[in-house]
Amino acid sequence: MISGFISKLFGALFRLPLTNIISLQGIGIFQMVMSLYSLSLGLVSGGVTNALSKLVSGARGRGEQVKIGGYFRYGLLFSGLISVLLGALFFVLSKPIASLQGDAQATPSYMLLALLLPLGGMIGVLRGIVQGCENMTPTALSQIIEQAFKFAFGLLFAHLFSQSTGGGVFGAFLGITIAEALALIYLTFYIKKTKLKVTYFNVKKEFLKAVTPLTLSNVILPLAFAIETLTIVYLLSSAGIAREDATTLYGLSSGVVGAIMHFPLVISLSVAVALLPKLSFLSSKKDLEGEQKVSSKAFSIMWFLLFPLVVGINSIAKALYPLIYPSVSGELLETALQLSLLSGIAVVLNGFSQVLNSILQAKGYYNYSLLFLAIGGVSKVLSLIIFAPIPNINIFALPISNIILYSTICICALIKLGSVVKINFFNFALPLLSSVIMFVIVKLWLTLSNNIFGLIGAVMLGGVVYVILCLPLVLEYVKAFKRKDCPKL
Repeated sequence: MISGFISKLFGALFRLPLTNIISLQGIGIFQMVMSLYSLSLGLVSGGVTNALSKLVSGARGRGEQVKIGGYFRYGLLFSGLISVLLGALFFVLSKPIASLQGDAQATPSYMLLALLLPLGGMIGVLRGIVQGCENMTPTALSQIIEQAFKFAFGLLFAHLFSQSTGGGVFGAFLGITIAEALALIYLTFYIKKTKLKVTYFNVKKEFLKAVTPLTLSNVILPLAFAIETLTIVYLLSSAGIAREDATTLYGLSSGVVGAIMHFPLVISLSVAVALLPKLSFLSSKKDLEGEQKVSSKAFSIMWFLLFPLVVGINSIAKALYPLIYPSVSGELLETALQLSLLSGIAVVLNGFSQVLNSILQAKGYYNYSLLFLAIGGVSKVLSLIIFAPIPNINIFALPISNIILYSTICICALIKLGSVVKINFFNFALPLLSSVIMFVIVKLWLTLSNNIFGLIGAVMLGGVVYVILCLPLVLEYVKAFKRKDCPKL
């Protein structure tokens, strides 16, 4: 979680100057390429990382550590083959893909995915192995390496190639490629130090049974968002918005509002990543009481941290956006504020869906995880197609479709998991009430002092108010953190 906050901070700091270097239109192009890259990376490594985390932790729980080297071998083969094939496909079809999205300036960036995908695939394999051993440090440090060097090299090359919008976007992706390579070097040295042997223990059937549905599961949501990037300009044009303005609005929603509003998701993602091997370990031992205890604690911690962050960001958004995005003012600022409110609801639902999906995978419900994500993905695409062409809705169809997406996943998962998920009412109600009070106090403060110092004071005041109001829970979590027998969340 700590590394996630550091990474998100670097990510936010990266987007701010990048927006000024390549413009909102450039951010729109950057997001279009990034969506297809995320989709491909989910296919290449997302399922492999989760599968290895699940399989390795289960093998540890059953005392079958001899299988770990076999899982590693098959992970390398699976991820390596798919990443090379996909990378070659992007290289060959880069121009048609960019033209299909409505902006040929993205062509060089798509060609670069031929290098990025194999790097990302190998990183995913190495992270899956160490996470399966409930060791989150290598993943944490490699994330910080990725983001720190992405910030440095991404901005450097974006500036060097900024003579054109497409060139600036290419420079940003070139910096990301270098950062991925450095993260891979770190993880490789770490794994080598552990002296993990690549054995020929036959775990092919077991590996494929886990990795196939998990890989498809990790592709579904990026696929839905890729469809969004491929169609959003056309859909907004149907609402009477000019193509260039449509790209700008998409850049505002995904690159500006999205960069800020997705910050709290580092909490739910961290909880989900740590929960998967822990719950898999308990599940392999048939410890239902332990599963319920760990799941309940995971939801409590996630809600306690994520919800106030979402509310807090919305409370300072009006003062924050003009400060960090000078180009966002007037009508664009009002649009950004409305997008933030809707995106906040989507982010909270996304947090719940991440943890629920992790529980499904930990218990071996791979096919249900795949099914629920597919239903949610279809609902998102359909709602986007329906709402985006409506003039009075237009760009707001993006967060609305996300709300529908994550609501659908949560409802389906809760129906399947039943008694495994138990949420304490007090642990839910106190952060909710405290966040509302914090929101009101921060808004009142900003009416008196609406400048940079007032903004800093508002953030500090909001944090103090929330901690004081939630003091019983704060003391409970501090006490639990000090216990040696507490769940490793």
